[in-house]
Amino acid sequence: MAKHATENTNSPSEDDVQAAVANIEQCYSDLASERGIYMSKCKRIRETMAGDYDKASDQGISKKLLKKIIKERELERKIFGLSDDLEADERSEIEMLKEKLGEFANTPLGKAALAKVDGSGLAQAGA
Repeated sequence: MAKHATENTNSPSEDDVQAAVANIEQCYSDLASERGIYMSKCKRIRETMAGDYDKASDQGISKKLLKKIIKERELERKIFGLSDDLEADERSEIEMLKEKLGEFANTPLGKAALAKVDGSGLAQAGA
């Protein structure tokens, strides 16, 4: 499409702006539709899980404690997954760093023990 000499060549045409807005709005509509499908599938899975918790409860298993166990296991998987994408040299380096920290170095009890070994006492262990 040729532009007239008097037109500003740096500004988009009205048709281009309208097309861009329409395309992007259609993408948002598509996202909303996909989100609805996803949420519907998640709802069915959550209903199944609720039934499983209820069945376990009927069998004498504490629902509250079972949920805590499931949450712990989920978090453990996330923790172990943090280093899955590391290269071999990065894995060895992270293991070295963990070894230097010690197994309990980042817990209150571990900080107190390290402070005691260093002779700095318990007063600074919580700092």
